[in-house]
Formats: sequence, structure tokens, C-alpha cells
Amino acid sequence: MLLLIASGTLFFSSSYAQTDTLTVRGKIENLTVRLYRQAPEVTVARVNILQSNREIVRAAQLQPDGSFELKMPLVYPLEECYLTYANVVMPFLGEKGTVEITLNGDSLTKSEVPIRFGGIYATTNNRHAHFYVAFNKWLKANPEKPIKAATGFLFWEKVAQERDRKIDFYRTYQTVKDTLLDKWVISSLNDAAKARFYSYLSQEKQKLPLAISASTELDTNRFFTFAKADSYRQFTNYAIATTPNLPESSLPVNTLARLILQYVPNISTTDSLKLVGYVQGETAKMRELRWLSNLFNQKEDTLRLIAAYELYTRKFDAAHSAKELDYLKAAFYAENINNFALKNLTLWYNHLRPGLKNPYYVRSLDELHHIESLDSAVIRAVESKIEAATLNDPTEVLPGIFLTNIPPFLDVWSQLKRKFKGKIVYFLFWTNDEWGRRALAEANALRASLPPNSVEFVYVSEYKTNDDVWREAAIKSRSRGLHLKLDESQNDYFVAEWAVTQVPYAVLMDANGKYIRRNAPLPADREGWSKIWNKVFN
Repeated sequence: MLLLIASGTLFFSSSYAQTDTLTVRGKIENLTVRLYRQAPEVTVARVNILQSNREIVRAAQLQPDGSFELKMPLVYPLEECYLTYANVVMPFLGEKGTVEITLNGDSLTKSEVPIRFGGIYATTNNRHAHFYVAFNKWLKANPEKPIKAATGFLFWEKVAQERDRKIDFYRTYQTVKDTLLDKWVISSLNDAAKARFYSYLSQEKQKLPLAISASTELDTNRFFTFAKADSYRQFTNYAIATTPNLPESSLPVNTLARLILQYVPNISTTDSLKLVGYVQGETAKMRELRWLSNLFNQKEDTLRLIAAYELYTRKFDAAHSAKELDYLKAAFYAENINNFALKNLTLWYNHLRPGLKNPYYVRSLDELHHIESLDSAVIRAVESKIEAATLNDPTEVLPGIFLTNIPPFLDVWSQLKRKFKGKIVYFLFWTNDEWGRRALAEANALRASLPPNSVEFVYVSEYKTNDDVWREAAIKSRSRGLHLKLDESQNDYFVAEWAVTQVPYAVLMDANGKYIRRNAPLPADREGWSKIWNKVFN
């Protein structure tokens, strides 16, 4: 056996599976100028089963008559989507075809259900809209009670009781038989209970009791909802938290031989025959391990990356069913999106995709990789430009998006104040995690809400983020402004200077280089911005 861990190389695949398309078409009736200014677009969101914490959103600008149309790709035959307009947020079911939506601008704040559905599943969507409002009112009046339990078995009993209480409300409320609506509501409540249960097991580091494993198994039917996506996400967290590591962080010789045959070029016929023998179960002698290591070293970066995936699947193979393992294999890609560069993700994608059994996991993986690869040409182009970029002459990678290379030990803070003298500047200090990337992406909406050209944006990445990952995150965020990454000493200086107590973290500086506010509102903090608006802009 040989010790293996991870790094990367690059392959490209053109096997992206085509998805179905849902068309969402509709109109905002009685649209006023004021309402248009407050809410000029309609958005529709859905999620990918491999990444439930990241919505896939499509937006449509309203036309002068209030009409709109957008297209949303779908992975599953039947998917739950969410429409958002102004203060209205409403789920609906969609499949290949057209859903028609009408909202009354006069009723947005007056009617509990100011929305009408037409097109596919119109009857079910309209019934669900009324149930959805009634259910949330009932839940507010009859809230869930905190659950305390010493064991997973007892916790599931209480979670199941809470699920059944909600199902009872639905059955009392919905007196007209609607098989699709029954399936939608009850499966969502079941999956929400499973998500809560797996979250408990993860936190408590408890294994799933065998007596209830059948009740909590993953739902693999072709009806896809937000609740199902969350249940899968919580299952992944549970698997990662409770599956023990293998006693040896190494691959068996037969697996190593198979990977060498697959990834190392120009192997002689003699060596190939010997490797095939190992794949088929022959035992390697100790003196032959050095020969295997030499072959491995010919493609070390690639094979270390592939070995990380193989060790991951080997770990879960011993503890989970084939159905669960199939999902965990696909989830490996999503779990690593924020921590590895596109070239690494592409290698994993090409390696793991052929081994997936569930066609919807394949399509979900294809969709994620397609999204991650959209900026591949820009990413490759910036690699040759970033080294020459300076603070005073950054490279523009996309319109309005500038990246700069910061030399070690540079007094960055003094240079930034000098560069932006006479301008208000908003600094966003972010880390490479879910919250940091979300704040980075939300900066564009903040910029759009401010008076034009009133504030400069500077995005400061902490030092731990890999350089390739930082550049790709900046490009994918589409956040206009100056992006820079600190080294460790610069990072420590900014943490002290800005009194950073949490991340992400924001700072506002006035045109004279003085602080308007340390710990300024984050991009999505509308209430925080309303409190300081007059101080900043008047």
C-alpha cells in the first residue's frame, strides 16, 4: 500500500447533459411607476440537490405593461421553484412547459394571496398558494416546541410527532382531493423532518439507529423540492460527521494500479501487463512498491487529487448503502467547490461522473460543473496578467472588476488611502466560506442601491485563501470594484487596524481617509444601511 493525498491538473469534458426548460410568463397588473421603481424585476429560484445552500436564480425585468418572461433549466421532471416579487414569496411546481403567473399590484400588501397561477399544474399551484399562507399563519399561532432528547431514537419520535401534527393540519384544511398536492405537501414535511433529524445526529455525533433507518432513508423519487434538497444536505453533513476515518490513509495496490493505468501516459507493454495483474488481484512484492511509486510520481499532482476522491469513497463505502454512496460520490464535487480551483474540480468531475448510477445525480453534477466552468476563458486569461498587476495599475478581468497582486510586506492600508483620497470607500473583508462568498456576491445589489458612482468598493480577501481560488471567486462573484488578497502579516495588520471581531466584516471610509464606521453594515443589511444613510450621503 502507498500513502496518497491531493493537488491537481486539468481535463475538459463536453458531456454536459441537456436539462429541461421551464418557461415562467406573467404580468403584474395595475403596475404603478412607484411600484416599478421599488421592484423592477421578478425572480424565480430553485436549488440543485448537490448544493441546497446555493439557489439557482433567474430574473426577468418588467416590461412597461407589467409583463415578464424568463426561462429556468430543470434537472428533475417535476421541481419546486420559488417566485419572488416585492413582498411576495411563493412556491410553485414546474416541469418542462409554461407556468403563467399573475400578480395584482394593488393587492400586494392587502391580499393574503395576491397571485394567480395558470399553465401547467395551475389548479394545484393555486390550491397550494392558499394552503401555504394558511399554514404559515397556523404555524405562527401554534409554533413548534423545542425538542430535547437523549438519543436519536427518542429525537426521531418527537420529530415524527411534529411532522404528523403538520400533516393533520393539512388534511383538515385541504378538503378537496388533489393527489399531486398531497404528494407535494406530505413529502416536503417528511423531508423536513428527516433534515432536522440528520442535523441532530450530526451535532450529537450519534449514529442512525437501525430500528428507524427505513423511516429516514433518502427519498429518491423524481419529485424534487427544497425540503428534499435540505434533507440530502443534512444527510451529507451527518455522513461526514459520523463516518470514521479509515485506519490507513492509503489505497490498495489494485486501486493504485488501476489509477496509474488510467492517468499515466506512455507505460510500456511489460509494465501495463504487470499493472493489469495487480488490478485483477495479484499481490505486489515489497520491492515492487518502489516501482509503483516511480510510476505514480510521473503524474503525481493528478494522482494525488484522484486518490483523495478514491479514499473518500472507500471511507463511505464501508458505512453506507449503495444508494447513499452514489449520492455521496456526487456530493464530493459540491463539497469542494469553494476550496479548489476549476482545474481541480474539472479533474474530479471527469473522474467521478462515469461511476454515478442515479441519472439525476449525473444531471445535477453536470449542472454544477457547467455553472463553475462558465468563466473558464476569463480564468485562464487572468493567470498571465495577475503577476504584473499593481495597486495603482490593476488588471481589469471583466468590465468594472479589477484584480491586483499585492507584494509581501507592502503597507497596503497607506497605499489604499492614498489611492482613494477624495472618495468614499466601502471595504469588505471576506473569508472563503459560505458566508464570505455570499457577502461578496451581495455587494453588487448594494452597489446598485447606492447613488451612482458615490462609493468605491474594495474587496479584501484573508490570507488563507488559495491564490487560484481567490481569483476565481472574485471573477464568479461579478462584484465590481477592486479585489486584493493579503499575506499573513498584512492580514494581521488589517484585523488590528479595523478591529475585526467577525467575518465577513465591512468598513466605511470617508473622502478624507477617516472612518465613517468600523464594523459597517454588510451588503445585505438593509436596516443597518438605512440607519447610516444620511451620515454617508448628506
